[in-house]
Amino acid sequence: MTTNKLTPDEINGLLGQKETTDKMISESLLSKVEMEALTELLNVSMGGSSTVLSSLFSEPTTVMSAELSIKQNDHLLTNTQSPFIVILGEYTGGFNGIQILSISVEDVQAISEMMDPGSEAENMRKQFQIVEEVVEKMFTSVSQSMATVLEQEISHSLSSMDLIETQQDFPVSKLTQERWFIQADFQIKIGSQKSLSLQLNLPVRLAKQMVGILTDSLDEDYPEETQEMQFQSTNQSTTTKTIDSEATPNIQSVQFSSFDEFSSSQSEPNNLNMLLDIPLQVTVELGRTKRMVKEILGVSQGSIIELDKLAGEPVDILINNKLIAVGEVVVIDENFGVRVTDILSTADRISKLR
Repeated sequence: MTTNKLTPDEINGLLGQKETTDKMISESLLSKVEMEALTELLNVSMGGSSTVLSSLFSEPTTVMSAELSIKQNDHLLTNTQSPFIVILGEYTGGFNGIQILSISVEDVQAISEMMDPGSEAENMRKQFQIVEEVVEKMFTSVSQSMATVLEQEISHSLSSMDLIETQQDFPVSKLTQERWFIQADFQIKIGSQKSLSLQLNLPVRLAKQMVGILTDSLDEDYPEETQEMQFQSTNQSTTTKTIDSEATPNIQSVQFSSFDEFSSSQSEPNNLNMLLDIPLQVTVELGRTKRMVKEILGVSQGSIIELDKLAGEPVDILINNKLIAVGEVVVIDENFGVRVTDILSTADRISKLR
């Protein structure tokens, strides 16, 4: 009996095929739109906990936005510095699922020192209690933010917390049958010098529940737009089938609409109704000038910079840095104002805002 051993090239080829297959599977679990929606939801919800953390740490605290990635369960927690603690949580209500949070022991000690400056570095039990309190209050705020955005009743509770020496000591596959997870590494900036790191892991199944609720709410907010998109999709599908079934296609010349000023003015009111709540930056510009670097460096208190406009000339009124009108400066009580003296036509203003 003979046994044929695989050569190193064959082994590497098989491993490469497995990595390629896993990558293709991970990319197919969530679409690009779903990943973008989930990223926005988590960043907004985590960022909303900054107020709670600022109160706990007695310093301005900001949770920085994170990019999301899809990982297998055996590749989780690889970015967390060992040793670290793992905190298991659970979401209930509008969606249900677990959450795996990891924080390095070094950051745990930093949190304890900020919360209780007199705590001993060796007192791990006390540090666990402090971190448990911080995480519980933080994710209570996160779940409240999610509930507001998704318009669902959502609550978060802590299940357990444990000290892990190495990543191999925490096999996720034995904890849950979930194979694929969304991983997000968040940075927490405290004051001007302190920084903490935490890794948030959510099952892809739970992530799809979140995104499903979010997209459903968007469809409810814009039902006419959704129906129109479905109608267009149906028309495109019907057209494709017709072309495929006919032996000789019927080719016609394209008829372009007229874009004269009259037709534009007729359609503007309906189109503008969709844009009335969008904020725009209004700027009144007195004048401009160009100077050499050495001249700018020579500017000091009391220096005079000559502009390119004469005294009494009208000032420019800009919307999002686009000129739409001119006017003259006036004083209203104790504030400056500008009286519009000339304005561009509606069609010209719309074209400049695009």
